[in-house]
Amino acid sequence: MSAALDLPRAAEGSAHALVARALADGALDLPVLPRVAHDVMLAAQDPTRGSAEVARHIERDPALSATVLRSANAAIYGGAVEIVSARQAVARLGTVEVASLAMTAAVRASVVDDGPYRGELAQWWRASLTCGLFAKEIARARRHAVDSAFMCGLLRLLGVPVVLRVLARSSERFDPAEVATVTRALATAAGMLLCEGWNLSGAVRATVAQGASTDAPPQFAEHVFTAQLGAAMAQAQAAGDLQSAVAPSAQIVALNLYPEDLERIVATGPIIARSVESLA
Repeated sequence: MSAALDLPRAAEGSAHALVARALADGALDLPVLPRVAHDVMLAAQDPTRGSAEVARHIERDPALSATVLRSANAAIYGGAVEIVSARQAVARLGTVEVASLAMTAAVRASVVDDGPYRGELAQWWRASLTCGLFAKEIARARRHAVDSAFMCGLLRLLGVPVVLRVLARSSERFDPAEVATVTRALATAAGMLLCEGWNLSGAVRATVAQGASTDAPPQFAEHVFTAQLGAAMAQAQAAGDLQSAVAPSAQIVALNLYPEDLERIVATGPIIARSVESLA
């Protein structure tokens, strides 16, 4: 944690200085993740508790339940019959998948708002969703845990809304280019604080801490590289050139992905794009 908060100096009064001081002092109003989201995840990971308990937790929060149902009917699941209840969602998609949907809805509700940086937050959320969905497909090709890969991809840049939250509290409105620069510079440090506050998994923490570095920690290397490749694919899809993301890279080599694996992942691009439209 101390390394993450070893922040560079910046001109007093700048956006960078404002955020760096808040991170160093701990003067942050961190977003709170609803308790029900953690309850759902814990129930999903405990084989003794069953799918009915996952559904009950979701139903405790009507807003969360409505969002989960909307997500469960997204294009990526391709169901012919509409899902109309949490119990039906769990039965069709499985407890872990529905728990991931609940966590996604809770994260969005906690960090995406209509404040002065709503445009930047909306862009971050769409990119994060796309990254998470591509990470899931990469993990599927690797026969790795898709739920964990999705959460690592979704939360990879979790510090971005924390930085924007600090800037939103200021009476000054900073230039968009300056906002983008400070966000890139301090998102990792901010994200690590939120990982601690939300008690997120070691895999998510490693992914947030790693950023774009290819020197992944051995314990969570697969999670980190999967999220990084998911981010590259999300960026390439946004630029209209998804094929460019399958050029040889450190992540592709480390994950030992074959050309046919990459072709299958690329083929999911249109479905992922439609799903992001329905989930965003």
